Amino acid sequence: MIEADDFKRFSLRLRGVSGERPEITNIVFVNDDEVLVGIDGICSIPGAPQTEEWLARFRKMVEYAASKGWVDALTSSIRSHVEWMP
Repeated sequence: MIEADDFKRFSLRLRGVSGERPEITNIVFVNDDEVLVGIDGICSIPGAPQTEEWLARFRKMVEYAASKGWVDALTSSIRSHVEWMP
């Protein structure tokens, strides 16, 4: 997990991927620029901090995203931008 303490932006960075959209567990492509990421799976990403403080800040970010319409309650997913990196 890169920049795990940056709760002001949330994105999926894909490095060295070209051509088709990759199949990634817990990720559903909406289009080439956006994905839905399962909220519960975010905390299990390698490198994700597990402190109570981090989890509280993460929940606050999810609440904010929900207030903006960026959370799909049906699938418990949060909308994210995709950053295609070389």
